[in-house]
Amino acid sequence: MGEKPGDGKPDGEQGGTEKPDDGKTDEEQGGTEKPDDGKTDEEQGGTEKPDDGKTDGEQGGTEKPDDGKTDEDKGESEKPDDGKPDGEQDGTEKPDDGNTDGSQDEVEKPDDGNTDGDQNEAEKPDDGNTDNGVTDDVQPDDGGSNEPVQTPPSDNGGASDDSYYETAGGGTYEESTVNSYSASIRFLDDSEKIKYNVSVPIEGLPSFITQEMIVAALKCQDETGYPASVTIAQIIQESGFGQYGPGGEDGKGLSYLAYQYNNLFGIKGTGPAGSVDMITGEQSKDGSLYTIVSGFRVYDTYTECIEDRTDLLKEVYLDLTLGVTDANTFAMKIGSRWATSLTYGQSLIRQMEQYDLYRLDNMTLGEFSNMLGTFVNPCPGALLSSDFGSREEPIAGAGTYHKGIDLGTGTYNIPTYAAASGTVTFAGEAGTAGNMVIIDHGNGLVTKYMHHEKVFVEEGQKVEKGQQIGLSGTTGQSTGNHLHFQVEEHGTAVDPLQYFTEKQQDSFFK
Repeated sequence: MGEKPGDGKPDGEQGGTEKPDDGKTDEEQGGTEKPDDGKTDEEQGGTEKPDDGKTDGEQGGTEKPDDGKTDEDKGESEKPDDGKPDGEQDGTEKPDDGNTDGSQDEVEKPDDGNTDGDQNEAEKPDDGNTDNGVTDDVQPDDGGSNEPVQTPPSDNGGASDDSYYETAGGGTYEESTVNSYSASIRFLDDSEKIKYNVSVPIEGLPSFITQEMIVAALKCQDETGYPASVTIAQIIQESGFGQYGPGGEDGKGLSYLAYQYNNLFGIKGTGPAGSVDMITGEQSKDGSLYTIVSGFRVYDTYTECIEDRTDLLKEVYLDLTLGVTDANTFAMKIGSRWATSLTYGQSLIRQMEQYDLYRLDNMTLGEFSNMLGTFVNPCPGALLSSDFGSREEPIAGAGTYHKGIDLGTGTYNIPTYAAASGTVTFAGEAGTAGNMVIIDHGNGLVTKYMHHEKVFVEEGQKVEKGQQIGLSGTTGQSTGNHLHFQVEEHGTAVDPLQYFTEKQQDSFFK
């Protein structure tokens, strides 16, 4: 390939500086809505007054003249945002940033008051860069937009400043009563729901390294001999210690490119799910720095990205890696061509040393799979909303005997994973089951995954335990976003919970 993959970004891009305004509603941010308190004493006393657009509940139960609006008209303005992320629309898994699919290259970067070079420096491991100030940040191209950034909820946990609230009986609570409470647990936002599968049974790895990343890295190693230590080191180097996903609030999440577009390695060009323009820093051979806007590949899943990197190494780097027998030399060889940074290879070695990634080079995918248990959680972040067995009819026409379990995902479309390795025997639309995936695990064991918003696998494909297969949804006969997960033994549906450890079962309830 004539095009050089990767843009050679050292840890400067790890500062997580690359995300536009996330467009979250107040509900997503945990803040409660404050009713308008600008009422006069006369309004509070129950006297009749002209229609000011407030509902009867806001006006203390007094009569108001008909404003001629239908109930539908009045309800429209009060309908809350459904808070669905972009992942529902384009296969990526990031909270809604307010952009349409066609405007992904014009996203706005919120100003946090820091320069690109000073974000999260205390959180990042030493990457061996010199003091020449290399940042190589990958940032969304904001197109010069100056739109304001939404502010987070206040520190009082959403407590209202209003002097009173109306009771069901028409009376009011005084201000001292309203404000005398403690805030409850903050609502989960998209960054804590999407890409939630970060439970890895290997100690000492950064918190943003997921099961799927390890699975794909080990699969690559088993099939090609490319060391898993270098694969994970590149993910840390290119995408780690950003502001998005689990740990993002502390600068221990992923970069925007990795979180939103599943591009873990800064690979440029057009990927299976398209391309997105980002601002990126580069380094010339004489060490000078400059920035450009480049198109980066977009992927549906992390597995897809890691497999694409494997193909690139086969096609473009074989002359460098042929005959290499140790991870450090492998890192130096690919580093000389992968990036423009003059110290990229040394940076990868430092990541491998800091996190002892070499232990992955002596591990097989089968060994790691056994560490995960018989099954992995097929929809981490979801909660059990319907058990296996007899139940009341949830919707007209639905059966009263539930052949699986429902894992509710609220307004979110979040990743679903293969519970165990196997072969996809069906992937597509299936009537009342919606978009469904069926996986045959051998020996008469089959799992079914229903109601997907999107499906990322196809019939005949071999999938690994913990590999993403789709996004939860509400297609088919469904009352809301969820994953129906079904297990069959020789054609008979059985309770799926028996395949999960007690700790895994606990995760379905919290």
